Amino acid sequence: MLRTLSTSEFAEAIGISESSARRLADSGDLRIRKTKGGHRKIPTEEAIRYAREIQATVIRPDLLGLSTNVIGNQTIEPKSRSQRLLMALSEGHYAEVIGLMQALYISGVSIAEMCDGPIRFAMSEIGGAWPQDKRSIFIEHRATILCVRALCQIRLSLPETPENAPSAMGAAPQDDPFLLPSLMASLVLHECGLEEINLGPNTPVDVLADSAEDEKPDVVWLAISNPIRSRTHHREIENLAKVVNSYGGLFLIGGRSATTYTGPLAEKCQSMSEIGLRVAGLSPHSAD
Repeated sequence: MLRTLSTSEFAEAIGISESSARRLADSGDLRIRKTKGGHRKIPTEEAIRYAREIQATVIRPDLLGLSTNVIGNQTIEPKSRSQRLLMALSEGHYAEVIGLMQALYISGVSIAEMCDGPIRFAMSEIGGAWPQDKRSIFIEHRATILCVRALCQIRLSLPETPENAPSAMGAAPQDDPFLLPSLMASLVLHECGLEEINLGPNTPVDVLADSAEDEKPDVVWLAISNPIRSRTHHREIENLAKVVNSYGGLFLIGGRSATTYTGPLAEKCQSMSEIGLRVAGLSPHSAD
């Protein structure tokens, strides 16, 4: 993936003249870097940010590090987004999955909206095929990996967070093998401007609690897909909540089985968009 573009490459990518690209750079509408020789260089994530902002028609997605399946700023009706993603995931068409998801992102759809809408619908439909369809486990696992790969590609398009950004840390607990929920929470928080660390699935809650105590992130999340059945597990999450609360952090839990944890000091989120709303008021850290 290109990390920077020249003004001519940026112009070719979105179908404008090079002189127009130079004017955008010189006016400050585009944040650029200048080489020692004075050449304007546009970071890839800044080029994508601008394309999303003006809903530009992307002529050369490859120059922006995007899939060649992204065609212009085609408007994909909300009702068809989910069905198209379901079909692509069910059939294992990675190029179509990444092209569709990047097309949505370029058109201005946020990661949270993508997760709450097409991804949630498609994965729910695929998962609901068991036990009638014996191939459904294979299809679900493959679809999960395709979503992970596509989301990680989009992650490369997001700007890096500043050094003073609020921090976040999270995972899915032990005996919870699901990759997507914690990854999606991580990317939503990153899109909201947080510097986040996703410890991934099947992470012991006491490990997350020890890490939170050491690092003191502003936000700690726990993605709960499997029900919390044991008292020990429940106490571990309650202890994690107390650790986060002790230093003034925000503890968020979500996932399809989040309601099985009934302890205090946790804020339950029913969607990825709700996670974004909960962290919207966090302020950058003051410089030391």
